[in-house]
Amino acid sequence: MVNITPASVPVPEAVVKKVAEDRQNFRKQHGVELVQVAAEGDVLKYAKGGIYGFTYAPQTLDCGLFIKNPYLSYEMHKLADNSIKLLAAVTPEMRKKIEGGTELMEIEFYPDAYNTATELVVLPYEKLRHLKAPNRDEGNKIKGFFQPA
Repeated sequence: MVNITPASVPVPEAVVKKVAEDRQNFRKQHGVELVQVAAEGDVLKYAKGGIYGFTYAPQTLDCGLFIKNPYLSYEMHKLADNSIKLLAAVTPEMRKKIEGGTELMEIEFYPDAYNTATELVVLPYEKLRHLKAPNRDEGNKIKGFFQPA
């Protein structure tokens, strides 16, 4: 059994609600629907566009997308144009860094609000580099690099 450490800083209910609303808004904006049972578990890079689902392994496009959203899994969208987006919670400082950056930068993110990571962002997968596997002891945090341009 995997031991996933709960957040050491409680996440306020208002933040949880805001992240959930943002998640719904991104789904509408991206025009995606939950992966269907027949396609559940299909390898993301080969899946048809217009879907979203959940995975514990967003560091690879060989992951499958699943209907169920288990604790601390990542939500990924495959848009109709086949571009892939990763939804991630980041700190407000990390969000500013991502949105204002012009050069390759080290980033870290979570599948949901965790400790001070209270902002939900959409990370275009083609801009992510060298993602590490999630750190189960730190809320499934992933570290890697983001190339803004």
